[in-house]
This record gives sequence, structure tokens and C-alpha cells, in this order.
Amino acid sequence: MDRFIYQLQHAAIAYFGLTDVTPLVLSRGGNIIIHLAPHPIVARVATFSITDQQDHHICKRLEQELLVASHLYEQGVPGLRPVYLAGEGVYKLDGHWMTFWEYVPPTTLPFPSPRDAVDMVNTLSLAMEQYTGHIPILGVWSRIHQSVNRLSKHPDVRIQHLIHKFNELDQQMHADSMLLVPSHGDAHARNLLPSPKGWIWMDFEDVSWMPRYWDLASFVANLALFKGEQEPTLQYMINNPDVVADRVAFGFALTARILMSTLGNFDYGVSGYGDLDFASEQVKFAGEFITRVEHIIRPR
Repeated sequence: MDRFIYQLQHAAIAYFGLTDVTPLVLSRGGNIIIHLAPHPIVARVATFSITDQQDHHICKRLEQELLVASHLYEQGVPGLRPVYLAGEGVYKLDGHWMTFWEYVPPTTLPFPSPRDAVDMVNTLSLAMEQYTGHIPILGVWSRIHQSVNRLSKHPDVRIQHLIHKFNELDQQMHADSMLLVPSHGDAHARNLLPSPKGWIWMDFEDVSWMPRYWDLASFVANLALFKGEQEPTLQYMINNPDVVADRVAFGFALTARILMSTLGNFDYGVSGYGDLDFASEQVKFAGEFITRVEHIIRPR
């Protein structure tokens, strides 16, 4: 990666017209985030390896992410803004695809209150409904099929139970495909970035047509999984008919979101690409919590 950072520094100066660039790595994960200091720009570099057949698909997916981010900004949704250097949005350097985004300086903010969290998610979801570009049907959900297939022989009975439940919901989700709505796809709290202007949304690569309440369920799923059914944001959602008018539909989305996150993270963890300790904790709680969802959403 040191070689890549040197090449990025050279490209920023030679091709993008930036001067005195000092690349600073801010984070490493599925993407590496590199600040092109002192400019207010970061490079988001995909670190996963791809085949030639996947190359075009990855480029199109990143282009879609930029289009969605621009749309949300135009709709007034607080979100991370893309930066177009040399008039382009998606670049490939030394085999790595990357996009550029505004740099947000480190900021400390209190965690959103339940009301604020719901308002932010609903603002995001309403703006997504106005998006007219291409959105894959069940895109973020469908990608977890690969994880399910890889885990199909895993000896842990808890994993097999979760896979069985996943397959049940998968059939129902495809049968009810006419009820899907445009969604951010991955609107959890870690995709909220604290900024000097407040919380802003980021990471738009999983935009998909998904079941109703998917974004609300995404925000609260892991909070409730680890803190239990009395988690304040979950309670605020299910006890306010203006937020969750259809408790059954919300319960479906919540169950599906927990399954997707748990199975996907566990697969990445055992494959050496993710946080296995965190994923194992999800597995520890997921089965019991899912069986409780029907009770949690029961009208009171």
C-alpha cells in the first residue's frame, strides 16, 4: 500500500492539479480513507481484489454511489459530498478503484437522541424515494447470499438456524417484491459521520430497493441486538404510530436486517476480512433476539 500511496500523491499533483499533497491514512477497512492534506479532500480506495469480469460492475457501482450522494445533497439531506477531480468521479490507479469526497475534520458530537435519529433516517428515506436513477432490487440483501453459501457447512448450530431463517425471509422478500422502496441500504449509526455542521450520512454504495422500514431497521438493529428490546431508539420507533404504522412490516425488516448483518459479518470474520470478535458477539445474541421480535412488535 505504501507504493499505492506514493502513486496517489503523484497523481494528485500531476493529473488533478493539487499542490504540496501529503497523503494521510485516516482509516483502514473494506476501504482505505486517505486525506490529501492540506486539501479538504479524501480518497476512498477500495481494497478488495476483483476479477476482470467484476471490474466494470465495480466502476458502475461507484458511479451510482456518487450520483446518489449528489442527489441527496440537492435534496437537502446532510450527507458527505463527492468531489470531482479533473471532471471525473471514479478513478482506477494501480488496480484499485477510488472516489474522492470532502474531508470532514475530526468532530465530537453526542449520540443522536431517538427523536433526532428517526428524523435523520426519515429525511434520508424520503429523499431516496425521489431518486430516479438505477437502483438494484434487493441489491444489498442479495450480496449476502454469497456469505450464506460459504457458511452452509459451518458446524455451529446457531449459524445453521440463522441460515434457515434467512432462507425463509428471502423467499418472502422476493414474493413481495412489489412492496419494496428505495433505501440507503446500510443506514446504521456508524454510517453517520460527526461534522462541524452536525451529523451527516455517508457510504451510499448499498442503495437498493428494500422492504418498507429498511433504513429505520438498519439504524436500530445492532443497537437493539446488543442493548436489548428496551433500547430507547427501538422503543421510540415502535411506540410512535407516526414512525412505525405497520409493526409487522417493521418486525420483518428488523429481523432481516439482523440476519443480514450477523451472517455477513461472521462470514467476513472467519474469512479473515472482518472483526470476528464483533461478529461472534452478534451470533451470540441474534437467534434469541429474533425469536423475541414477534413479542416486541405486538400491539400494546
